[in-house]
Amino acid sequence: MAHDLLDLHGRKVDEVWPLLDKFLREAEAQGLKQVRIMTGKGTGKVREEALRGLKFGGYAPKPEKLKNGTINDGVFLVYL
Repeated sequence: MAHDLLDLHGRKVDEVWPLLDKFLREAEAQGLKQVRIMTGKGTGKVREEALRGLKFGGYAPKPEKLKNGTINDGVFLVYL
């Protein structure tokens, strides 16, 4: 079964990139075209690290837009 969500709630900054890298590799191997990364809001450190790693890897994350048109700051989309 393909999983398209990585939940990073409660993770430490130094855990982010290894988890994110593994998740993205598995998603690409499964042929997924899009995944969701959930960082939550908290202090923003986990989110910053995830975005830094994605941009370094050549990905262009986009904020998740809810059905009512508002932006969900705790989740972003990554197109593979």
